[in-house]
Amino acid sequence: MSTSTMISTLFDHEEFSIVADSDEFLEECALLGFKTAQLSKLTELPKNSIVFSFSNDAAKAMFEVSKNTPLQRSIFCATQVFEPSVAAALYSLRLLLSSDIEQCINTQRSVLHMLNSHQTFCFSGNNADASLVIHPHAQPYALLSEDLSGSFVQSVAELFEVHYAHMKADEPCPFTFNGTLRISGILTVLRKPNPTLPTGLRSSLEWLRNRIAQEGALLSVKDNAVSSLKVQNEEQIKLLDLAAGNRGLKLTEFAVGVNKRIAADINYGINSQMNEGISGIHLAIGDGSSGFHIDFLSPLVCVRPADQFHNDVTVS
Repeated sequence: MSTSTMISTLFDHEEFSIVADSDEFLEECALLGFKTAQLSKLTELPKNSIVFSFSNDAAKAMFEVSKNTPLQRSIFCATQVFEPSVAAALYSLRLLLSSDIEQCINTQRSVLHMLNSHQTFCFSGNNADASLVIHPHAQPYALLSEDLSGSFVQSVAELFEVHYAHMKADEPCPFTFNGTLRISGILTVLRKPNPTLPTGLRSSLEWLRNRIAQEGALLSVKDNAVSSLKVQNEEQIKLLDLAAGNRGLKLTEFAVGVNKRIAADINYGINSQMNEGISGIHLAIGDGSSGFHIDFLSPLVCVRPADQFHNDVTVS
């Protein structure tokens, strides 16, 4: 695994440690030549670290330990809310270490500037046929180089996307999306068990994720609500509605991914947070608490201001 780009961008050419609460995962990382540390044995985080949590308790412990660390540069991977397996964590680590972090951060800045400078957008590539309106009150989230100066603890997802979130139903949505997208994969997130959800949902979503990874899907959205998700012309909208919880089929996120390097190595059958950073766009439904947060990943889609749509130069 090549680490030179990541070390120079995140850790200023200094050594880093991989920290986790899984001994099996740490053993695998040690075999790969990485310096490791068991989270449960730490009172401070190493100065430079990549932290994988395999349980909610470990995630809480990481943030408690980080409070005792005066100078730290940490990237946090919340494996437990995606797929808390050693295989998935190793896959995520491999994609992270193969990413060009500097390129991703620089691209986030240019995407952020574009989104802040225009209101209406169109899409091209991967048979996208859609439009986007960004509303005046919108606040996009992006990670810039200045956010990585000094001490930081950043979620790994923040390295690879610019996004708008709409997690509070009683607040106006920052965007309006309409149209159809070709979907190459989905991600599912549930932050903690919810006994009110129908039994078997997780396995049903895993089945759907594997089908989409193999066959693709067509997503249709009308006025910020998913109206259809078809895999080989088979409608899956009822499963989405059951799984998404209180927010139902209403969109809760729009994002532009900026990670070009992982395209050749991505496996959409793995429920890894790294997948959502793939260069292109993704939409999501659900809040991750009352129901699953479900991301729909559409790689190779370019976003352009509507008034520049017929130009030849892409902006993402």
